[in-house]
Amino acid sequence: PLSHSRVLMEVAAIVAYHQPVTRGDIEKMRGVTTQNNVVRQLIDLNWIRIVGQKDAPGKPELLGSTKVFLDYFNLKSLSELPSVTANL
Repeated sequence: PLSHSRVLMEVAAIVAYHQPVTRGDIEKMRGVTTQNNVVRQLIDLNWIRIVGQKDAPGKPELLGSTKVFLDYFNLKSLSELPSVTANL
C-alpha cells in the first residue's frame, strides 16, 4: 500500500466509524480544523464520497466511506473494522 499521512488516515477512520459525518463533525472529533485538501484527497482516492446533505444551516455535505476504502484495507464490510477500544 501507498504511504498516507496520519491526518489522512485519521480523517478516513472518523468517516468510516461515524458516517455519515460533516466536515464540522470531523473537526469536533479531531479538535482541530481539517484542511479542504484532506477531504478532497480522500474523495480523489475514492475512499470517501458525498452521501447527502445535513438538514442544518448551510446544508453541509455528509461524507461516507466507499467500497474502494473497504477494498484498500481488505474489508468486506464496515462491520469488520476493529473495535475502537481494540488497541487501548
